[in-house]
Formats: sequence, structure tokens, C-alpha cells
Amino acid sequence: MKHTLFFLIVFKIITFSVFANDLSLFNTIKQAGKLDEYLFVSFSMSDQDLIELSAQAQIVKMTLVISGFDEHSTDGLEHTKLRISQINHSCCENKGPVWMIYPQLFERFNIKTVPSFVISKNLNDNIPEFTKISGEMSVQNALKYIYAGTNYSLIKKQAKISYLMFKED
Repeated sequence: MKHTLFFLIVFKIITFSVFANDLSLFNTIKQAGKLDEYLFVSFSMSDQDLIELSAQAQIVKMTLVISGFDEHSTDGLEHTKLRISQINHSCCENKGPVWMIYPQLFERFNIKTVPSFVISKNLNDNIPEFTKISGEMSVQNALKYIYAGTNYSLIKKQAKISYLMFKED
């Protein structure tokens, strides 16, 4: 119980200090029928990969999800906030994507490798409909694979809308 309470307090601190957003994390996740787009990453990935994926995720407002604090320091929370801040600054001049620490989301979508890309439709806290793709690729390519591979019409529509947000080169 103490561990859960500590996690929620730390989680709220992170949500409001580093990951400034108009909606709270819990409202974002629990809106019934809302489609969510997640990019699951890890600090074990190279900084260059994290910067590139963050810049791409920002274009489509995809939320980056990590499973815990950066373990390269004894001051996990502060070091994690610093790393996220540096990545967001490098990718997007401090207007980077929203990040959240949410290990339960890794479990919910059975994330075993990073990066993994998920578009999900929550159904009143029941098991969500979702489509997931994993592997080293751009957000744009992941959206193409999700579009081609999903059987859910709303997820297919969202993948197409998000894909079209990328400008053709």
C-alpha cells in the first residue's frame, strides 16, 4: 500500500511538472471510446533514436511511455526528468511529446520489446481494442503497418489520420 501511494504521489508530481498537458494523465487514459496512441520506449535505446522518435511522436501527439525511472543514477526521478527534458529540447525545442511512466500499460498491451507502437480504443476500463506493432521503424511506418494490419475500423481510421499528418518530402 505504501509503495502504491508513493508511486501515485510521484506519478502526479511527474505528470504536472515535466509533462505539462491540459488533461490529466488519468483523464486521458480513461476516456471511454477515446483512441489513444502510444509509443513505448526505454532509456536503453540510443539518445538519437529517442530524439528522432520523440520528434515524430510530437507531430501526431502520440504519448511516449516508459516503464520506470532511468536507472543510470541513484536519483531516479530527477535523472529521469532531466533525460526527458533533454530529449524534448533536442527534438522539439522543449515542445516535445507527453511522456508518462506507466509500467502497467506495458503489461496491459503485453509490450516485450521497444519501440512498440499502439493505437487503442478504451471501452470503459474493459480490455481495450488495440493494434500493436513493434520494431525499429519510424512512427510514420508504424502507422502504415497498423493501418494495414488492424481489423478495427476506428483504429484504421485513426492510423490513416495520423499518417496523413506527416508532410510528404
